[in-house]
Amino acid sequence: MTREQKINFFVVPISAVLAIIITVVLVLTKQDWKYYLIGVLLGLMTHGMMVKQNARLVRLNKLDPNHTTFNPRKSAILWFLLRFLLVAGVLVVLGLLARNDERTVLVAKMLVAGGGYVTVKIVFIILLLTMKKKEVDLK
Repeated sequence: MTREQKINFFVVPISAVLAIIITVVLVLTKQDWKYYLIGVLLGLMTHGMMVKQNARLVRLNKLDPNHTTFNPRKSAILWFLLRFLLVAGVLVVLGLLARNDERTVLVAKMLVAGGGYVTVKIVFIILLLTMKKKEVDLK
């Protein structure tokens, strides 16, 4: 298993444990915890899409190294736009669901959902920074 595979493998359980802990804290403080869980699940889904995109790009680069039929730049842009539209769509739907509340409550709920989304990204970045590459000795 490569370093990247290990990192992507560890993102899900670590994010799940953090999400459970934070959700319990939100429940105990009587906050709206559903928005946080939706944000975490959205973050995990977009992370999975990013992993799928990366595997597809690597596979197609091996099949077509000269990029005669496959354009990796176009593919990366399309996958990014798909993930962006997914995040924007979910956040808009959450905003519509919470629009009956006061404006400050709406902003707080959206920030909680954004915090859940960002939790997965922070875990991913921390794992990238802490799991070091093995250095190969060329002797």
